[in-house]
Amino acid sequence: MRPIDFGIARIAHVMWESELEELVEQRRKTVHLTSHEDCELGQWLHGEGIRELYHLTPLRQLVEIHERFHRSALHLLSIFSTSTPEQVEQEMRQIRSFSRDIVYFITEAELDYLEHKPLEDFAAHPFRTMIHRLFNIHIPDHEDTERHGILEVSHARLMHLRWSRHLLKAFQNWGRDAVLEPAESCFVGIWIGEANSRNRSDKALIHELEERHQRFHQRAEETIRLLRRKNFRKSEEAYQDVVRLGREVIYLLTRIEMTLLQSGEVAKPVNLLGH
Repeated sequence: MRPIDFGIARIAHVMWESELEELVEQRRKTVHLTSHEDCELGQWLHGEGIRELYHLTPLRQLVEIHERFHRSALHLLSIFSTSTPEQVEQEMRQIRSFSRDIVYFITEAELDYLEHKPLEDFAAHPFRTMIHRLFNIHIPDHEDTERHGILEVSHARLMHLRWSRHLLKAFQNWGRDAVLEPAESCFVGIWIGEANSRNRSDKALIHELEERHQRFHQRAEETIRLLRRKNFRKSEEAYQDVVRLGREVIYLLTRIEMTLLQSGEVAKPVNLLGH
């Protein structure tokens, strides 16, 4: 079976989106986009790899969204030279939405896979510290300073997804027993604080991430307040914002990961699956 590197899959789609953005902004003349079955992720999704992981719900969702992303991107390329800027921007908004969904479902599948992977499979894992911190598995420490920045982004992304999933429990019983962690003290909040204290070239992205992350926590708290008041309609609206902002946080962390790769600070995305 040809293994998939979820880190590379995420970065590949963010790069495709970036190239399409550059085309729309006229900073690029052409973009060569393959079909949904011929790109690197598509070859795996429609090949042997899917047989092992197709039981994971995010993988089945990813297959559908990945195809829709390619259809929309191909449509953009076909209308780009003959349509109005408004029509092009409308199609680009759809592409951005699909791209965020793709990054989200890849991360969901990654977390599901890690949580269900046999413990002994981590023994030879090159990023033992990450596994220990995320899943509280005691494995002898092994540092990899070259990839430390990417490792921290990967950790932040997975911890955010885990925390987001636990929110559903907080929303049960009309939010009566819910106690939400403040934005500054959750793992992503701590990571943002540390990132802000360093002299980084991606400060604009960090600032955007901080704004979305703060809003994510605010809307989660608002969901709880509305549930306690039994205002179901508005609590549902607030919760949909929580879902949207949670996906945006995962997407922005991936954009930050891409800037680290493009800066040459690290050689490649971290593959948390040990392939």
